[in-house]
Order: sequence, then structure tokens, then C-alpha cells
Amino acid sequence: MGSDFVAAQQAGGSTSTRGDEPDLDTRERLVRAAIEVFLEKGYGGTRVQDIARRAGFTSGALYVHFQSRTALLGEAIIREGQNIMLEMAETFGAVAAGDAAASMKFAEFSAGPPSNLDLLLLEALALASRSDDAKDVLAGALGAFVDMLMAQIDERRATGGLDSSLDVDALRQVFVSWVFGSVVVKALRMNSGVSPEALATINSRLLSGLTPPA
Repeated sequence: MGSDFVAAQQAGGSTSTRGDEPDLDTRERLVRAAIEVFLEKGYGGTRVQDIARRAGFTSGALYVHFQSRTALLGEAIIREGQNIMLEMAETFGAVAAGDAAASMKFAEFSAGPPSNLDLLLLEALALASRSDDAKDVLAGALGAFVDMLMAQIDERRATGGLDSSLDVDALRQVFVSWVFGSVVVKALRMNSGVSPEALATINSRLLSGLTPPA
């Protein structure tokens, strides 16, 4: 934590820690604090000082690790999304297209309540529509998720689980559009009244259409 201590002292502040999280490193504490404040106040209502204060640091210490609020938002999306997206990618790669398990997993993702990831992505999408810097940060944050999914798609194509005649770029766009569409629907709570079972039935039919022709 030495660099943060120096930065904080230069900024004229202290580097007090959050008593309930003494073992977390500085960057991790800042990201956790950013997630909390973004979810409470939204990106537009959040100041760098709010995040630094929540983490127990000064703004000067924050800038040692992150250049801007936008960079923090991108990191927050990565932290919140990595487990969810990894699970989705592994589910896609582990079962046959049209399999009930995959269909239900995708249905639960679409039909459930909004997660922190959904709400953060909605903030980022709104910001990216009016900021090229935010667009770049969002693209970078989501690139790793897309890469995980595409690795599974490539493997399924190579082993015959997916129709190899299907265009890879088109598949990528379909799945990315599905993910973002689900995020918007959940974040705006437009999925009420739709059961996971009903969605799973439709997903099964859609996924079965990606298998090689008989």
C-alpha cells in the first residue's frame, strides 16, 4: 500500500482502511467501493471523491490506480461479470445444443431479477452512447467475456456440436445481442410474468437450429 500512502499524503489526506475489509488490497477495495456507489447513485451521480471516501482513501490515492470514473466502471463490470460470463460460456460448451440444461441456464439468465452486472452494464451503455472514451472502456471490458464465449463456440464447431457452415462473426453478434438484450430487459424489469420454463422451451428450439443438419 506504499504508493497509495505517498499519493494520499501528497494530496493532504489519510489512508484509513475499512475496518471490515482489512486484507483486501487497495485496488480491490476501490473497485468494491465503486460498485457500491455506482449502484446507489448511478454513474452520473457518483463523484470520484465518493468512491475514494467509501474505500477509505483520498482521491489522490484513487488516481494512482484508475485514470477516471469511466475506467473504474469498466473494472467494476469485469469484476461483477467474470463469474457470470464464465459460467455461461462453460454451460454452452458443456452440453449439446438444444439440451435442456443449456436452455434452462440461458432462460434463468434472462428471466431472473437484475444483477449488479445488469445495472452496471446499463449505466455503461448509456454512457457509451455519448462518450467515445466510455465506448472504448466498455468494449475492452466486454472483450474478455466475448472471447470466452467464442472459444466455446470454436470448440463446438471443431467437434461437430455446431454447424460449421454458420458464420462465426454472425454467431458472435447473435449471442452478444442476446446478452445485451437480456441485460436491458432485466434492468428495466420488463421480464415479469415470463417463466424460465417457457423461455427454456423456446431456447431449446433455437439452440437446436445451430446443430449440423441431419
